[in-house]
Amino acid sequence: MLIYWVLFFVPVYFLFAKVKGGTHTSKLEWRIFGFFLIILIGLRHRVGGDWYSYLEGLVLINDIQWKDLFSMRETGFKLISSFSTKLGTSIYGVNLICAIIFTGGLLNLSRVQPYPWLAILVAIPYLIIVVAMGYTRQAAAIGFLMYAFGQLARGRVVAYLALVLMAGSMHSTAFVFAALVMFRPGISKWKGVLGIGSLVGLLGGTYLLEQAETYMLYYVEEAMESGGGQIRALMNLVPALIFFAHWKKWGQMFDDRWLWCLIAIFATLCVPLIFVASTAVDRMALYLIPLQLVVWSRLPMLAQGSINRTLSFLVITLYYAAAQFTYLNYGYFVAAWIPYDNILFPSF
Repeated sequence: MLIYWVLFFVPVYFLFAKVKGGTHTSKLEWRIFGFFLIILIGLRHRVGGDWYSYLEGLVLINDIQWKDLFSMRETGFKLISSFSTKLGTSIYGVNLICAIIFTGGLLNLSRVQPYPWLAILVAIPYLIIVVAMGYTRQAAAIGFLMYAFGQLARGRVVAYLALVLMAGSMHSTAFVFAALVMFRPGISKWKGVLGIGSLVGLLGGTYLLEQAETYMLYYVEEAMESGGGQIRALMNLVPALIFFAHWKKWGQMFDDRWLWCLIAIFATLCVPLIFVASTAVDRMALYLIPLQLVVWSRLPMLAQGSINRTLSFLVITLYYAAAQFTYLNYGYFVAAWIPYDNILFPSF
């Protein structure tokens, strides 16, 4: 598990070094880290709880013709899978492409935060190690959504909906985020946005209805237990409560308060719902993890004085170090992540 701690301490180093030195991270440093992350996620070998499920899926998709893929749900992921099998790169090609999508979205969201390396640090224990290295389809969908949130915050509705469409083509549950445009401030009579949102909603609804019976059977009626789901819901709840506690200051300092307010509300609602349908809510809650990145990386801005700001960095770092230690040592399915293997270098 050494590689996971190396990954964790990279942003820790940059966070404290950059704060102390008062310099910004160069584009070269970001690109090197991004490349490192893509290799770790994309070229891993037998790492992740769904590894063999994805392998089985590649065998099935190999016999499907390209034209038939467009009539199937989650077309984007299936196209990537088919492309990779045709090239002979198997699961590694799929993981690499999805890793590029995820990493691009992560860096895009993190770099615009007041403390980018703090956002990266927050992402590592669960969003990167567990989700990106385990739930390939959903990780790619989250990558697109992290791009999308930035577009919506800037008022680029069409770009946002296009990215939601791409996210939904990776994992159909992401289509529900098309509804966020309906709450954007300054909308007049809902014109234009309503039409585009309805179109995306209809497309997403078609995919979701196709799977409704499956979700009801396996996620609700069977009451599947998602290991650690309550803990992950609480990890989203903590930044949500911090966000609401600093509501006024947040509005004064950041102009995207309305967007993260919606995400924070969803994160809060997930806590009681996790006891009703744990797996379904847990999987949906994965999309809300970017709230942790945004809130924790902006929280030090609210601290008074450099000492308090540095103390906030230290507390957040220790909090996520403890989360990573707990998962790597006591996680329900951690055996699927340890040891870490990569096709380019030996086990860690």
